[in-house]
Amino acid sequence: PLTSKNSPPIVPTTESNALSTTRQANETVEENMPAIPERQALHQVVVDSLCLRDNPLGDPHVRRFPVYVPPQYDTEPERRFPVVWLLAGYAGWGEQKATAVRAWEEPLPDQLDRLMRAGDLEPALVAFPDCFTRFGGSQYRNSVGTGRYGDYLADELVSAVDARFRTQADRDRRAVMGKSSGGYGALMMAMLRPDVFGLCCATAADSYFPLSCVQDFGKALQVYHRHGGPEGFVAAFAHKRTRTPAEVAAMMVLAYAQCYSPNAHVPVYGADLPFDLDTGELITATWRRWLACDPVSMVEGHVEALRGMRLLFLDAGTSDEWFLNFGHRVLASRLRHHNIPFEFEEFDGGHMGVGYRVIDSLRHITAVLRR
Repeated sequence: PLTSKNSPPIVPTTESNALSTTRQANETVEENMPAIPERQALHQVVVDSLCLRDNPLGDPHVRRFPVYVPPQYDTEPERRFPVVWLLAGYAGWGEQKATAVRAWEEPLPDQLDRLMRAGDLEPALVAFPDCFTRFGGSQYRNSVGTGRYGDYLADELVSAVDARFRTQADRDRRAVMGKSSGGYGALMMAMLRPDVFGLCCATAADSYFPLSCVQDFGKALQVYHRHGGPEGFVAAFAHKRTRTPAEVAAMMVLAYAQCYSPNAHVPVYGADLPFDLDTGELITATWRRWLACDPVSMVEGHVEALRGMRLLFLDAGTSDEWFLNFGHRVLASRLRHHNIPFEFEEFDGGHMGVGYRVIDSLRHITAVLRR
């Protein structure tokens, strides 16, 4: 998104107050414009990944991603800092997340500078990894359909940041967080890599698939039929000048299938779909593979890892379009059943336009790091 350069309309009532009105309007605009950087807050890291070499989709294995460093990093040269890994949602990637600018909103690096200088947030590095695939996302999992993105994140990228920066290279001082598919990835790291991450925040994370995923299957089916099948849709997608929400949902279903039910023998997209392409009926065996990847189902097999988290924070909007607040309620019920400590908040909002929740999660992380 681009920052709007349109000033508020100025309609002076008299010649004498025109200058005052103009000044007030300009001050209002300036308050909401991105600040001119006073220092280099974002540093670029390049990693040549062994995990992603020869990945099934032919996606790049050499990738760049930004790392935010707090003001104290420059002024306290002997100090080491915790690291927060912020995972982008579906169709997003790290640099996009770190540098996004929206009208009337303070850019995230500027917010972090302001709050860390004021002592409202614990000074920390924030890393924005790139785990994008040409189908839109990896779900931060190892999959024969996409590549070893779980190992890429937890082993290669974490090691690269710890080697380059003055970090507190300790899982108890390392957090992972994200929204939507990024929240799902945060939960995967908490369950599968508790040796690397000790704090987890998940906002509207993909969860309880019977409620959150199935609604997109019908949309995807209609799109596939209009293109003669998923193969025709994939061929056409890259050349479209505009893409409808239904077309994005259709691509998302393919990306999820590559992560949850990969099949290298299926041409073009390399996965089994959980529904019949003719009738739309759920295919039980494939759907079970999806459910096995649902955080709700995975709690049972990862109780000790989750109990060992210093922080497990869940939140979601009460109007979430994928009903992920209810997905988190189901997840919360499983956590309670196993006496796993967690925090859960529901807020007034939907799935989109809730980037401000990043700061809320960072406040929870700060509270734990300072204990």
